[in-house]
Amino acid sequence: MRIVWTDEALDDLEEILAYYYVQAGPRIAGSIERRIVEQIEGLPPFPERIRKSARVPDARELVVNKLPYVVFLTHSPD
Repeated sequence: MRIVWTDEALDDLEEILAYYYVQAGPRIAGSIERRIVEQIEGLPPFPERIRKSARVPDARELVVNKLPYVVFLTHSPD
């Protein structure tokens, strides 16, 4: 499984990081970015560990640990 970030996902990540940068500073924003990216990029060996989405057809949902964010992923054959 190869992770491909959509433009919408990158825009969402940018908005999240901008919020944390303003509210909590650059160190916290960097920590949030690492947590989100590491969890998403760590999926290829274990894509089945995330649940099927009831909200988005043909997608899976990854709940980001200790953050109020859900990542929606779709799988397409390589």
